[in-house]
Amino acid sequence: MHAVRDLLAAALLLVAAVLGALWVPASWVERTVIDQQGFLAVTQPLADDPDFQRTLTDSAVAEILGDERVPDWVSERVTPLAEEQAARITGTQLYGSLWDVTMRELHGALFAPGPSDLDVDLGPAVDSILTGLEDHLPFGIQVPRPDDATVTLATIPDVPLLTKASGLAPWADRLGPIALLLVLVALTVAAHRRVILTLAGVGGILAGLAVWWLAGSIETVVPDSVDQAVFLGPVVQVFQERFAAEVMPQGVIMMGAGALVMAVGLVLLGLRRTA
Repeated sequence: MHAVRDLLAAALLLVAAVLGALWVPASWVERTVIDQQGFLAVTQPLADDPDFQRTLTDSAVAEILGDERVPDWVSERVTPLAEEQAARITGTQLYGSLWDVTMRELHGALFAPGPSDLDVDLGPAVDSILTGLEDHLPFGIQVPRPDDATVTLATIPDVPLLTKASGLAPWADRLGPIALLLVLVALTVAAHRRVILTLAGVGGILAGLAVWWLAGSIETVVPDSVDQAVFLGPVVQVFQERFAAEVMPQGVIMMGAGALVMAVGLVLLGLRRTA
């Protein structure tokens, strides 16, 4: 009977270790990637990145110059002026709003089933560029506004892992408490509680080690189709760096807590043998 109780306790500890290893990364993904506000908080500083700025402004200029109603001689004349005006809007509230809309569209595309296009309406940017541009044109020349300034910035690949994770998001923060509850149940049903307490510490060390390894190897875990995707790739790399910086210390803390519990169990075993 004692063996059965210890076997059940060991099984509970194994499940607890797995849940504990999943708890930290799952909670991070839920609040930083799945939650839209958390996602926007991470991507907001990217609005100041010159490469991302050029992606949006160059697309707006291309939309202006690609209009068939713009004669070639006008296009050649206004190209440098349009690029100059586009560069000026990157520090304005208009660009901030455009970036926010783009990131919201990107967040939605990440959780859409299958590949999806990242379509963004650049109409406000196009209008701002043309307004500033026409002030420099002679004879009151007016450049035609595009009928539809919606452009496809990139095609976002399918990310099945995120789609599945979004369905499990409500459980992310509960994994840790459930794991702790399983440990307490294991200690309650065990016949040799000192041994089970020691094993619980070992489980905590292993769970922390798994979290630490995942944080350090996140670049190899993310598929190349996502990590190297146009426009999306640099965004994903920022999240990878944030994940490693924030999750790795928590893995170390888990290993330390597990080592402490294991030490307590070993001390109790030693005291029993001495007695």
